[in-house]
Amino acid sequence: MRSRATVHFAAWMFLSFVFSGWAVPDAAIGIATNKYTVEVAKFAALPAPQPGGVLLVGSSNFRKWSNVVTDLAPLPVTNRAFGGSQTSHQLMFFDQVVPPCRPGLIVWYCGSNDIKAKKDAAFILGRTEEWISRVKQMDPSVGVLLVSVIRAPQKHRDSQIDVVDAVNRGYEEIAKRKEGVFYLDVNPALQNSAGDSKAELYVEDGLHLNVEGYHQMATLLKPAIEKIWGKKTN
Repeated sequence: MRSRATVHFAAWMFLSFVFSGWAVPDAAIGIATNKYTVEVAKFAALPAPQPGGVLLVGSSNFRKWSNVVTDLAPLPVTNRAFGGSQTSHQLMFFDQVVPPCRPGLIVWYCGSNDIKAKKDAAFILGRTEEWISRVKQMDPSVGVLLVSVIRAPQKHRDSQIDVVDAVNRGYEEIAKRKEGVFYLDVNPALQNSAGDSKAELYVEDGLHLNVEGYHQMATLLKPAIEKIWGKKTN
């Protein structure tokens, strides 16, 4: 059951502006009425991680990774992915998710739900670049690792693979031209030699990974994080 403090978080944010006599900014209205407000508010009650660690942000394929700390050990990982979030949600809740964790490296997995909502690659890449700019404004030394959108069976069924591939090419291009931004394609760990999705690595919906799927993704993701984060800490 939700605590009273958590349930009323959105109302408190809204009313704090009203009773102060300030105009309520559009961003505050958006946060106060968003379906992820309560979920994100719960992050504030969690123990603050040590500064300089690895922060995972994004949508449900990260949120559902219940064994992430074990799979990526001994890396100092904090998972703040939420809901079925889209890139616009990551921008909306940036201040509640990123600065409190004081990360050294942020690992981004987002865009899949934008594609499901029929957003095009240009829109997704634009929002991602906005988010990266927020990170660099916060602290230019923080690294960002963009993880490819997974070419899941659901994306094949919904005829959205072309958009997935366009977003991934865009992520790779962003990493090439922005300092401190990196790209990793995790799809080779989740496909066969013909480039087809391995259905056995997914749960029934054909979108989210199962335990073995996460384990396979970690075989590529963990070394990439170690390489980037290790350079920052040495």
